[in-house]
Amino acid sequence: MISSIISTAFSGMAAQQSRMQAIASNIANADTPGYVRRDVSMVSGPGGGVQAVVREEDSGEGGIDLATELTGMIEAKMGYEANLAVMETGMDMWDMLMSALEPKDRDERWR
Repeated sequence: MISSIISTAFSGMAAQQSRMQAIASNIANADTPGYVRRDVSMVSGPGGGVQAVVREEDSGEGGIDLATELTGMIEAKMGYEANLAVMETGMDMWDMLMSALEPKDRDERWR
């Protein structure tokens, strides 16, 4: 249970990192002729959690809208931080569980 919480949070952090990389690429190439905007969709992972699917999307005549990209960057940052908080909570729960066990029942990392 605790390991699945940590795993799910980790997958969310990785997905948000992929989203940030795509947005950074969009911003860096906003004035590059022929650049195709990258968009990220979040999908459920096969074993739980989430995965980022990056696809190219024609930005049309208007090019890259920096306001949209910066809003997306803020959303990705908040999503990353939320997943980080969940991961830290899961790790704290694990620590509490390990400290509640008798020393003979703990694995070698907790001795």
